[in-house]
Amino acid sequence: MYRETRIPRLRASLWVSVPDKADSLAETDSLAEAAALDREDRAAGLASGPTVAPVSAPSLIVPDGCMDLLVIDSQLLIAGADSTARMFHGSAAPTVGLRFDSGVLAQLLTTSAGELADRVTPLDAVIGGSHASGGKVGEGGAAAVTGSARVLLDTAGGLTDRAMLDPRPMALARALDVRSNSPAQTVTEAAAQFAYSPRQLRRLSAEWFGYGPKHLAKILRWQAARDLIDSGRSRTAAAAEVGYADAAHLRRDERSLIG
Repeated sequence: MYRETRIPRLRASLWVSVPDKADSLAETDSLAEAAALDREDRAAGLASGPTVAPVSAPSLIVPDGCMDLLVIDSQLLIAGADSTARMFHGSAAPTVGLRFDSGVLAQLLTTSAGELADRVTPLDAVIGGSHASGGKVGEGGAAAVTGSARVLLDTAGGLTDRAMLDPRPMALARALDVRSNSPAQTVTEAAAQFAYSPRQLRRLSAEWFGYGPKHLAKILRWQAARDLIDSGRSRTAAAAEVGYADAAHLRRDERSLIG
């Protein structure tokens, strides 16, 4: 099972995935509790209303333009942005992570997203041992979920407090995303908006997201169609609403992204 809670201050969502063999989501009840430890977020009311959906083990991780910090077997890891889908096997214990908005985590880590794309990397290998570690992550059960969430929130909070975020990556992601900018801009239009040549935009996009703006736009449009289909739209209606020529075009993008 899967549960997610939005953390506005960090531009991220705190999530936990519990293996299907678990009897219930009781272990994940501590997720909102851990998130509520952040006073700013508690004041914003984030601890209420988490979403719950089934997830299989192993699970298919589909590209979404985002990067994650996560805890697996007591280790802090960076999940780089995926250019195509991959299978995630996880572990027997709950997996806890922070999924950052597109263009955020690479800045917090002061590294290129392109160097982390399509792989999982230990956090220490990127920033050394300077990250926060204010909780225990090896206890088991609900304590492990709470401890892992605390470590992730402390780590992300420390990185955020030291960072001066460049707004351009987030603005570009919004411009290319039909969900926030309908209709989405083309890559040429986005380059003109930011006063970049297409070549400059491709280079910067690879640093910010792990791949070029054309691939990011493809992922974001497919995700928008997927959201509509999950909400009950037909594939034909969803394809038309997000700007595909037809449902066949949507299927081609889907095959190229998830096989």
